[in-house]
Amino acid sequence: MHMRRQSRRFPLISAVACALAGVSIAGCGRRVDLGPVANEQDAGDIRLAIAASTEGGAAEGAAGPTGTGWATIRGRFVYDPGAPLPQVRPYIVNKDPAACAPGGKAPPQETLVVDSGSRGIKNIAVYLWNASRVHESAQPSEEAIVFDQQVCVFLTHVCGVMVGQTLDIKNSDDVGHNTNIAGRRNTFNQTIPAGQTIAYRVQREEALPAPVNCSIHPWMLAYLLPRENGYYAVTATDGSFEIANVPAGEKLEFQVWHESAAGANGTLGMSTPEAKALGWSNKGRFTVTLAPDEVKEIQVMVPASAFRG
Repeated sequence: MHMRRQSRRFPLISAVACALAGVSIAGCGRRVDLGPVANEQDAGDIRLAIAASTEGGAAEGAAGPTGTGWATIRGRFVYDPGAPLPQVRPYIVNKDPAACAPGGKAPPQETLVVDSGSRGIKNIAVYLWNASRVHESAQPSEEAIVFDQQVCVFLTHVCGVMVGQTLDIKNSDDVGHNTNIAGRRNTFNQTIPAGQTIAYRVQREEALPAPVNCSIHPWMLAYLLPRENGYYAVTATDGSFEIANVPAGEKLEFQVWHESAAGANGTLGMSTPEAKALGWSNKGRFTVTLAPDEVKEIQVMVPASAFRG
């Protein structure tokens, strides 16, 4: 027999034979009669069978989504009808008053903007936490977004943008601004001279909106929400939002964020009946499953206690 030669050439086969042999042995380091030894062809067949089984299991574990079609979710966030409207105070302008407070009038703060007529809450960010598939209308776009500064205020207080998009950071004032995007995964910190624009390409997705400020005029504050796809919205003056062509037929989890929310990192947590019906979590997320072509309307009353101060 050529047992010794086979053991050197095919150590894996010897180990398998050791495990499968129907005899009692003290260890595979000893030379004992193991019966028939697997040949190279058999070992190759076994390896191929194991590999095929492993690949099949991995594919099954990573099975794609079962949902089909697309749907739309829209709605409104309304401030507590039983609570007084939050007071809107002007920013404290202590530099460049001619440019930043023309006529002696400083711009109003935007930390919590509630429409006096509809009681809609502006600047709430709503975005799909994870998208299993993305409609062509929500695919990343190369179209640039203008992010302007005027009268020492960021004109877009909460700005959604997709990874790979270019942000044209513009300064429409006649004084310079230092624009500082302080994200965890996206950073930008440059001075934008008066009347000029600097382009910044968004690099990575952020789980929460990143603060944007100006070190020259410290009251200036905005937020940038970079996402992998277009499944996000920021509420308008009347508190309304719409996100179209989201995946239908599967569970969707949406994050809700506002800069003045009392939850951790601005997450908007609630326990109202409307929120409970949506499975609202303490992380400020709600879940829905939509039918193909469904347009789901939600209206959420947000209690005053959901906001700081």
